[in-house]
Amino acid sequence: MKKLFTLIGTVLLSVGVNAQTTLKVESFRMGIGEHKTITLDLDNSDLADAAAFCCDIVLPEGVEVMKDIEGAYMFSVSNKDSRSTSSELFIASALQEGGAVRVVCFPKDAKAFVGETGAILNIPLVASKELTKGTVEVSVASQEITNTTGLSTVKPEASIADLIAFLRGDVNNDDEINVGDLVCVSNFMAGDETVAKVDADTNEDQEVNVGDMVVITNIMSGN
Repeated sequence: MKKLFTLIGTVLLSVGVNAQTTLKVESFRMGIGEHKTITLDLDNSDLADAAAFCCDIVLPEGVEVMKDIEGAYMFSVSNKDSRSTSSELFIASALQEGGAVRVVCFPKDAKAFVGETGAILNIPLVASKELTKGTVEVSVASQEITNTTGLSTVKPEASIADLIAFLRGDVNNDDEINVGDLVCVSNFMAGDETVAKVDADTNEDQEVNVGDMVVITNIMSGN
C-alpha cells in the first residue's frame, strides 16, 4: 500500500497537480505611456530543486514587453532575491499566436534556484498612451517547471494579477493634468482626507510632499 501511494504521488507530480509550485507576478500600478519593470516570481516550495521553466506572459492590449534595438525581448535575470547562483542563466523568448510572449529559462550548469520563493526574472513593460485607465489582467499561463534532473515537471494553472492603469499626475481623476491636481496635492498635505494618497503620491515614494507637485508641474510643462 505504501508503494502504491508513492507511485500515485509521483504520477500527480508529473502531470502538474501541485498547488504550491507556481510562477506569478504581483498586482501593480502602471502609468499610461510609461515604462515599468516588474518581476516574475517563482514559488517552488513543493519542488525544492526547481531549475528551469517556461511560461507565457499574457498582457492586456496596450501593454507590451520592451524590446532592444534588434527586436529581442528584454527579459533579464532578477537579482532582487538572489535566486540564481548559476554561472549563466539562459533566457529565450518569442511571440506566440494570440499575442502572448513565451519565455524559457534554464541554468547552463544545471544548478537549482535558491530558496523556495522570490523573483527570478525582470519583465520590462511599456504602456501605450492609448491604454485606458482602469484595472486589467496580466496572466502567467502555460506554465511548466522542471527540477535539476528533468524527471519531475509540474504544470500549474495560470496565475493572474491586476494591472491598475492610471494617468500620472491626474490626482482629481478628471482625465486632465492641470492646476486642479496641484491644489489636490496641497489639500492632501493640509489634511484633506477626500484626496486618495495613492493618487497624490505622483512620484511613488510613499510620501506626499512638494516632490509630487514638482512631478505634476513637469508633466504640465511637457518634461
